[in-house]
Amino acid sequence: MRRFSGPVVLLSLLLTARGLSAQETLIRGFTDVTAAASDASGAHSTFALGQYDLFITSALAPKWSFLGESVFEFDEDFVVDVERLIISYRPSSHVQIAVGKHHTPFGYWNNAYHHGALMQPTIERPDMFLFEDDGGILPIHTTGLLIAGRDLTPLHLGFDMMVGNGIGSTAISDNNAAKSVTLSLHSQVTHEVNVGVNYYDDRIEPGTPQIYGSPVDTVLPGGDTVATALRQQMFGAYAVYFGRALELMAEYQRITHVPVSGGVTTTNDAFYVYGGYRVGKFVPYVRYDGLLFDAADLYYLADDSHLLIMGGRYDFAATVQIKVEYHHRSTSVEGKVNAVQVQAAIGF
Repeated sequence: MRRFSGPVVLLSLLLTARGLSAQETLIRGFTDVTAAASDASGAHSTFALGQYDLFITSALAPKWSFLGESVFEFDEDFVVDVERLIISYRPSSHVQIAVGKHHTPFGYWNNAYHHGALMQPTIERPDMFLFEDDGGILPIHTTGLLIAGRDLTPLHLGFDMMVGNGIGSTAISDNNAAKSVTLSLHSQVTHEVNVGVNYYDDRIEPGTPQIYGSPVDTVLPGGDTVATALRQQMFGAYAVYFGRALELMAEYQRITHVPVSGGVTTTNDAFYVYGGYRVGKFVPYVRYDGLLFDAADLYYLADDSHLLIMGGRYDFAATVQIKVEYHHRSTSVEGKVNAVQVQAAIGF
């Protein structure tokens, strides 16, 4: 009697299901190469490989879909990260129920631009939206349940309600009983104008690593972990305009930390403003980022940062782009640093 292994049976079932109901799976990708030089102490000019991003979408069944995004990164070690893994059910064209690892639904940039540098208007994400492993200060990713609505009412309203693992957690477990809650409301007012507000709430448990509040690699005095439980609340807003030529974006988040057992409440501010103007395939632009920290904050180790970017990008095609930028950064610890970056970004 012939016996079949589990993987063979599973593969047969999948092939049979595919024959009964055609499954459309698409694989896309993004990557980039950047050259940079700066006048920071000890810095050298360098070439760097960006994220090698594989983006998969699949129509599983009527109303069911899958989205996966895995990133290969090259640093001191070779790392593979599953950045998004989402199983979605859409009972209608206006409503989505999804579980998995998401980009936390606050702000505009964090949900409009993901891990492909080709998609975003500047070489790097704003300081406030840097990824967690790049020194970011916000919970950019959340694993949990999302209920979202789109294009509701004549105002083209949208909403996001998410419950998930919080700060200090991993993709497979949470380090505290409390769950993070994210709420957002936004409107595509016109084809060119998008506005929105958001609220985020979570608990930071003792032992959670502190964040050095600067994208600059700096060793600051202070402890390594949070010593007391904190409640983190975040309120934010954004306004975006994308016309045929003019591009404008502005976002702001106020992050408050409240000691659970009593103590001083601290507030921190993060923002950026961006403006660009398209002339044919060329877009000159400017961006200003700010991170302002309360010196008494127990989670962020204060290092205020101001960044001015002046640059331009040239779109050779929808899948090929060159960006050139000048950066001037001022931080409370490092002082002033000037840098130049050139990036070639592609999609395939």
